[in-house]
Amino acid sequence: MSVVIKHLHERNDSALVMVHMSKPSVVKIVQEFMLKANRPYAINDVVDGCGKDLGKSAIQKSLDSLVDKDILIMKMYGKNKIYFPKQNTNTAELKKDVFLAKQKLAQVRQVLKSKENQLSEMQTKLRSLSKIKTVAQLEEEKENLMDDIRNINERLRHYEAQEKEAKLSAQDVKKIEAKYANVSTAYRKRKRICTDMLDAILEGYPKTKKALIADIGLETDDDVGFKIELKR
Repeated sequence: MSVVIKHLHERNDSALVMVHMSKPSVVKIVQEFMLKANRPYAINDVVDGCGKDLGKSAIQKSLDSLVDKDILIMKMYGKNKIYFPKQNTNTAELKKDVFLAKQKLAQVRQVLKSKENQLSEMQTKLRSLSKIKTVAQLEEEKENLMDDIRNINERLRHYEAQEKEAKLSAQDVKKIEAKYANVSTAYRKRKRICTDMLDAILEGYPKTKKALIADIGLETDDDVGFKIELKR
């Protein structure tokens, strides 16, 4: 019986020693985790971050202990407790950080503006380059032009051959010129007769010559687009 009691006392003493040693250890782990993360956490987040083997109850007590020591701050959001490290605010240092951050932001914006301008210029160049034909397209156009030149040269040789075949002799030219002269003479004669007839009618006609031509239904050379160079 005494052996059992002694064994129980030894177990209780061991448990007390373990509790006494584990409590500061959990607090230290929780403190290091919270300070390193430096962001708000709920109890479940802290349990996940520190390890479930520490026990949710022990972690909760550690959080409350750190709040009491003014290391952490606890805020209620609805029914949830949110813990986060207390921030050591140095106004002068904070203003300096803000000023430096604004300077850096201004520099970044200036660099961004410069890059945007460069991008705009490159896009403009790219659009102009996209309108330039490729080497393959130019080669194709060159080949098409060469085909056109070959066809034109072939047609030119054909026309030159026809011209040689159709070349008139001096006697043929004289006959054509004589016939042309006869036709020209007859045309001028008939035109003069027609003009004389109109002039005779106009002597007793109350309207203009143009009105007379329209009333009779005559068509002049200009009306039908007839133009010819007559030899004198």
